[in-house]
Amino acid sequence: MEKLEKKQPSSLVVSPTQNNIVLKRMLRDTTAGALGGVACVLGGQPFDTVKVKMQTFPHLYANWYRCFLSTLKVEGLRGLYAGSIPALTAMVGENATLFLFYGRCLSAVRYLTGKEKIEHLNVLERACAGSGAAFFSSFVLCPTELVKCRLQAQHELNFVAEKVTPKR
Repeated sequence: MEKLEKKQPSSLVVSPTQNNIVLKRMLRDTTAGALGGVACVLGGQPFDTVKVKMQTFPHLYANWYRCFLSTLKVEGLRGLYAGSIPALTAMVGENATLFLFYGRCLSAVRYLTGKEKIEHLNVLERACAGSGAAFFSSFVLCPTELVKCRLQAQHELNFVAEKVTPKR
């Protein structure tokens, strides 16, 4: 009787060279995501601080411009960048995770759909890969976002606490 060998599909066989290519791509994706996160925080943190203050204390500020100027006048540039460390941690972690897992999720969707190359995936299949990546990034983003928002509103919270606390 002839011995039947079960062959693995070629898409599952990974040579050491292919493994190195995948690892390099993962490192590149993670680094790109981290650098993108840093740039996003440095450019957007003052606007995010104003947004959080306006959402937390809508009665204190007439509009975003007054909130921005008041924060800059009272707390200085440091006030506009309050919560930057958690924001950097969150954004770097989120973007690095998104970039890393998006590449892995694209490969998984490609495998599940039986397509030869990632380039052959359609928009819906790419959206599924993006949703998968977002799922993983939420575990990084949610806890750090809470800390960041509390630090951004700390000045107003301290002010409200002083007015509410009865003097002895």
